[in-house]
Amino acid sequence: MNKVLLNRFGTSPRLQLSCGDWLQHGMHAKTVKFDIGQGGEAPQVNWEDRSAAIALIKHGPAKALASLLLWGSNEHWNWSDDFDEVVRYLTSGMLQRCDADDRQAPKGCSHSRAELACLMARMTLHFELYNLWGLYSLEGQLLFSGVKVPANTYRQVWKKYQDGMLDDIQSLVWDIEKAVIGYREWLCD
Repeated sequence: MNKVLLNRFGTSPRLQLSCGDWLQHGMHAKTVKFDIGQGGEAPQVNWEDRSAAIALIKHGPAKALASLLLWGSNEHWNWSDDFDEVVRYLTSGMLQRCDADDRQAPKGCSHSRAELACLMARMTLHFELYNLWGLYSLEGQLLFSGVKVPANTYRQVWKKYQDGMLDDIQSLVWDIEKAVIGYREWLCD
């Protein structure tokens, strides 16, 4: 994968976890320690604890996003299942908003409403993970993502659904934060 693109992974302000440094610290093979404590000291928190913090997140899409944020920049890890889980979550949320608005697929568009929602979800997650929003015009975003909707129509009608997906991503980040903070407090008990 392109080195410049990898350097952008997870840099979006929306994806910054206050617990991100704690999660990242010690998650690489060279830094693994299996200390169990010495002389009455508490055991040192290690990579297993950090992995457990992610594994114990109950909400599947939040766990998938946490996995993406933690291991997604590792080019040797296949993160497609986690990516797809978050995309399904974002797609479902958009379709619910469309139902509430009685919004149908755009006229003259080759995508069904469900196909459009999925393409938009993939675009939104990809652009957010790699913090690409400022690098592409709206037309470039749509072309890159295979969304066949005129940019003006997208801006006027569909952009609010993309914004809803970004809110959903922010909500997942908050779910991750709560779960990791709760786990860290449990470790200290």
